[in-house]
Amino acid sequence: MKVQEVIRRVAEGETEAFETIVQQYQQKIYMFCYFMLGHRQEAEDAAQEVFFKAYRSLSNYNHESEDMFLAWLYRIASNYCNTLLKRKKKGQLLLLLFRSIRDEQSAEQAYAEQEDHRLDWLQGMTAEEKEILALRVIEDKPFDEISVILDISSATVRKRFQRIRLKLKNNKEQWEGTIYEQRFESQ
Repeated sequence: MKVQEVIRRVAEGETEAFETIVQQYQQKIYMFCYFMLGHRQEAEDAAQEVFFKAYRSLSNYNHESEDMFLAWLYRIASNYCNTLLKRKKKGQLLLLLFRSIRDEQSAEQAYAEQEDHRLDWLQGMTAEEKEILALRVIEDKPFDEISVILDISSATVRKRFQRIRLKLKNNKEQWEGTIYEQRFESQ
């Protein structure tokens, strides 16, 4: 079913028609959120929130193309994930002020820390860099489409992607060196 048809049906009061959109785009939005946030549960919650925000703002959507609809969803996801990342960073800073580092971790904190190591090679990357990387590598979007989603020129996207590749190469070398050193220290 076409996105415009679903939007029309939802506008006419058939709210369950939105489920078609959720089913069609849920996996892509979840993967984008997971890549941005690095935690499975946070990504699930974020994807759910993205679709809720999209539903509430559906009357503001005015494009005909299905690709543009996906770009619109990515934009919502990007904004939401960036907001979460900013809040998380502020929260971590506050925790450092009010809590000693020697406090014991809860099981949830230990699990979250363990899950963080899966994406260690993304350390030091900005949210904007993660967005470009997710859209280009995971979603296999062309530079032109990424430029529409992020509202920057295609040439800027290409240049930033080149810088990201170099940064990842350096991060990977550092990460592999750290893993190598940790193996010998633990023996």
